[in-house]
Amino acid sequence: MNLIFCLLILSCGRLETNSFQFCDNFNEPLDCTEPKTENDVIYLNKQLFKKENPTYEDFGNFLYFTARETPGFRLVLPKPYNGIGKESFRSGYVAYLKYGSSSERMEGNLFQNNVVVSFHYLGALLKEEFRHKGIDKSPFQLEDLGVISLEYKVMVPGMEPITKQRTVELRWK
Repeated sequence: MNLIFCLLILSCGRLETNSFQFCDNFNEPLDCTEPKTENDVIYLNKQLFKKENPTYEDFGNFLYFTARETPGFRLVLPKPYNGIGKESFRSGYVAYLKYGSSSERMEGNLFQNNVVVSFHYLGALLKEEFRHKGIDKSPFQLEDLGVISLEYKVMVPGMEPITKQRTVELRWK
């Protein structure tokens, strides 16, 4: 009996730790339609990047306006709005995406009872970091960008802060 109880507790704990899912696109009921992992390769259509002699800023604009890459996540809460009022929950919730020395508040946040999804435009974050590094006007080559290390930081009312790491490598298809 004690063994069964312990296994049930461990299973519940495992469910809670798996409630965070990297996801870059969602449908209306907030199901994940584009699941991601901690290490992803994203293929971009080079034919859509029509700039001659592009700069890093041009590439950031391409990611934002054309490729529309939106790193995000889906989080299942232990109970609806973690047991507090909807408005209190929404006003206390915040998620950030960080790359290098640039950290931005995720601009897309959607809530449904016990599900939260957040996303941010990768192009906006990269452009900010390119400005910080002073390379925004420099000639751009995708191969020079290397692996992009992202940090997700989520503050959910009634929970400890969540911090997750993810790497993304962008390649031309």
